[in-house]
Amino acid sequence: MNVYTKIDRLPPFKIANYITHPRKMSYKAWLYSPVSDCDSDWISNDGTYYTHEDFLYEFYNKLINVIRKCGYDIEDEKQFKNEFATFIYRLSRESE
Repeated sequence: MNVYTKIDRLPPFKIANYITHPRKMSYKAWLYSPVSDCDSDWISNDGTYYTHEDFLYEFYNKLINVIRKCGYDIEDEKQFKNEFATFIYRLSRESE
């Protein structure tokens, strides 16, 4: 019997189209660039744009909280953080 056929279990998540986009922007330049230039939802209260750094920081902290609530630990948190940021960077699109 397949473990994933039970109702309370889902199959492992797979990214079907893991397509990376050609990079013109360095990681550092991308990190400090705005998430979106044209959407007012990405502007903070002080009028500055919400950067990729802000997004990564917020997303990472929420992810770590979920992992810890589920009772898991990460052995090398610095390596995990670097791989997480690199993964998001490679999947993101640069503004035109």
